Amino acid sequence: MNGLALETATEHVEVLVCGPDGTPLAHRIEPVGHGHTRRLAALAGEALDEARVTPASLAWIAADLGPGSFTGVRVGLATARALALVSGARCVGASSLAALAIGAHARRALVVPLVGAGRRDVYAGWFRVDVQGRVHVLAAPEVGTPEHAIERTREAAALLPRWKVRFVGPAVPRAREAFEAAFPGSTSPAFREDGLSAIDLAAAARAPFGPAAGLPAEGAGLEPLYVRPAQAEERVRHLVSGRVPVTVRTFTPADIPLVLPIERQVFPDPWPESFFAAELGAAFAWARVAERDGELAGYSVAWLGVGSGHLGNLAVVPALRRHGVASVLLDDLRVKADELGVDAITLEVRVSNFAAQWLYRRHGFTLAGLRRRYYRDTGEDALIMRWQRPRRASGA
Repeated sequence: MNGLALETATEHVEVLVCGPDGTPLAHRIEPVGHGHTRRLAALAGEALDEARVTPASLAWIAADLGPGSFTGVRVGLATARALALVSGARCVGASSLAALAIGAHARRALVVPLVGAGRRDVYAGWFRVDVQGRVHVLAAPEVGTPEHAIERTREAAALLPRWKVRFVGPAVPRAREAFEAAFPGSTSPAFREDGLSAIDLAAAARAPFGPAAGLPAEGAGLEPLYVRPAQAEERVRHLVSGRVPVTVRTFTPADIPLVLPIERQVFPDPWPESFFAAELGAAFAWARVAERDGELAGYSVAWLGVGSGHLGNLAVVPALRRHGVASVLLDDLRVKADELGVDAITLEVRVSNFAAQWLYRRHGFTLAGLRRRYYRDTGEDALIMRWQRPRRASGA
């Protein structure tokens, strides 16, 4: 039951070999720069030799899923998968941010892990750690300047009044004075400011917390966490999406049989047919269907009342995600809200649903509340987000 952890998300690379009880048997640390491809396999081999552990005796191999160096994350994950394939070991993983949050061993704190993202930018995550030390992801990670991370931390801290804020990770020294000015005492005690650790990765990748803590679900495939998408990939996607426009129309009862399979595929807690049928005729309902090339691409159901509204359901056909379908539905909703004089729209989203949170952020939604352990299937919190209609200048 030996294990191997490959920490490769930055230029500071660590390889850790653990015994059956988790005891470190060998620990190699090396600043590789951009040499992950050249050095990682060699470091893993050296660590296994030092620990006198054969690949066949490995029960698990852990990889850092990012965010961090695109090259480092890809090389680490590919190496872990290859070693797992030949050894029969189980491939596990954790994000660099979750590993930092779990490894910090905080109590009743908003923990904000920070990893360098090139130039002056940082990758930031937000986790709430309760009085028992159990870690819960609070909001989707983001990338930006330290000032951006501080602004987002203020927003997150408002959901946890009187909780301590703690910044941890190798990017803290980039703006320590700014973090301390915004949240006095938030950078002390220092944690992992010299680099990410394979020890934290090994502990996080094997932790039983799952999506509620921002970790992969049991048995789920491992995918890199790219907070900042590759620019070339985005350009190609936008070019292709622009060639096929998305249209929006009224969601009718005849659409329900087409919507149900998508609902079951997208959501672990899908709405039943009876709920859709009842809501389509409900007062204040604004239900819409999006189509591409005459085919169903997505749908949304919201309620727009006097002064406020709530978005209850928004789904996109998985094959058409990141093709602008959800954005068209949200734009349609906001236009209707403006027509009706609706000042605010709320919604609920799983804290682990990063893609949805990034989408809502782009459309002006901000953090507004938290419903703890709202989703029974995973024990995840529900994050409440709110869109506020911009106030018009007087005389406009």
